[in-house]
Order: sequence, then structure tokens, then C-alpha cells
Amino acid sequence: MAADLERLAREVKGRKFKGVRDNLMAQAGILRQLKGPEHIVLTDKLELEARQETTVTSERITLRESFTDTEKEALIADGALIYIPKGETIPTQGEAQTRKGKPSFWFVVEAGHLVLAVPSRQVEMAIYPVPDKFFVPNSFDRSVEKQEEAVEKDAADLRKRLCQESIGEIIPDEASTLTDITFQHLDATGKWLFGPDYVKAQELDWVYGRTKNPTNKAGSNVACVGRAGPDHGVDVSNGSRDHGARHIGAVRLVVPIETK
Repeated sequence: MAADLERLAREVKGRKFKGVRDNLMAQAGILRQLKGPEHIVLTDKLELEARQETTVTSERITLRESFTDTEKEALIADGALIYIPKGETIPTQGEAQTRKGKPSFWFVVEAGHLVLAVPSRQVEMAIYPVPDKFFVPNSFDRSVEKQEEAVEKDAADLRKRLCQESIGEIIPDEASTLTDITFQHLDATGKWLFGPDYVKAQELDWVYGRTKNPTNKAGSNVACVGRAGPDHGVDVSNGSRDHGARHIGAVRLVVPIETK
């Protein structure tokens, strides 16, 4: 596995991905110190499962790297905030929080490289930080499939309301994308997304944002991010892809998209 991480680091091109490359090389070094395997050996069955995971988590839309000035103006005027995830993995984010003397993660689901080795996506994204606008309506207690339907409807309504054809919404493939935005928002505002105000808005005991980041090889379970606060940081848990949970909703995560 260490050699596989080094190979992956060499394949990640571009100056803006330097942090990702450095992190992969560092993880490879740690694995060797722990006398971990040099390569991941997959059976034919597991290779098929891995391909299936990639298929079910791929986005239905093509993303652009950034919003246009007009799109930004429309979103900000509507109450949105725009962030660019840094391309960092969850371990790297945790280290950064520790250096700043701030809480990071109080729990991360045991999913190994499926969660820990996946960097956040470096695309401009907008959130609606007001607690009663943060989640997509009618997205709690729904399967991923039903949540995606709610997200697509919400995106269509948003495009029509803002008169912006090239914006969409996604459920992110990466748990690290939601945690990245959570920490950036904390730095910018001092407030925790998924914190008590968001819980109160949904009239629940806690809240999580759904991702499509698999936490098992079959892809039947996916990560969720939430239950955050100043005493402990943020939780990365998981839930069934095919069944909803009353505390897991889809974040209204707006992205720039390609249109024909």
C-alpha cells in the first residue's frame, strides 16, 4: 500500500495539488514505519466492487472550477458564502486544526483509506449558512437516491430564482469536502456548521450532512459529517446508502456546472 500511495502521489500533477502529493508521500512513510504492506492486493471480486463504487459515486453533472463574477454576485446577494476546499485529506485537516489550537475530529468512522486518503475537491462551492437554509428541504430520512432527487429539484428552483443557468447542487463524493468547508467556515466566522443552531432549526438532537464517500468495499454504507461543536470538533460517521436516517440530510452545496 505504501508503494501504491507513492505511485498515486507521482500521478497527481499540478502546482495546486502539492499539498495532496506531500500528504500521500507522508502517509506512505508512516505505513513503512509501521511495517504495513507495500501494495494493495485485490481479488477479482474486490476489483469489481471497487469499480462499482466508482460508478455509483460519480456525479451526474460536470463541474467547472469556479463561479463567474455574475454567479458569485447572485449567490452572495441571496445569502450564500463561497469557499474553495483546499484539496486536503481528513488527517491533514486534523493536523492543521491542532496547530491552530482548535478542535478537529471527535470521531472518524473506521473505513481506512476509503475515507482517510480522499482529499477534498478543489472546486468553488457555495453554502447557505443560515441554519434554516443550510439543508435541502425534504432531504432528511431519505436514501441517497431520494436525496439526490431532492437536490436536483432544489437546484432547478435555485437556477430559476437567481436566473443563473450554470449552477447546480451536489451531494459530495468526499467526506473531506464537507469537513474542509466546516473548518474554513469556523475560521471565517467563528461558528460551527452542523452545530446547535442547525440542530434547533431541524428540531432534532443532532444533524449530519450526507456524502457519497463509501465506508465499505461494497459501497452500501457512506460517510456523513456533522454533530459539530466547540467542545469536541466534528464527527465523521456513516449510514446506509439505501436507507435514510432522521438526522442525515443533504447540505445545500452549490457548484458551478457545465451546460450544453
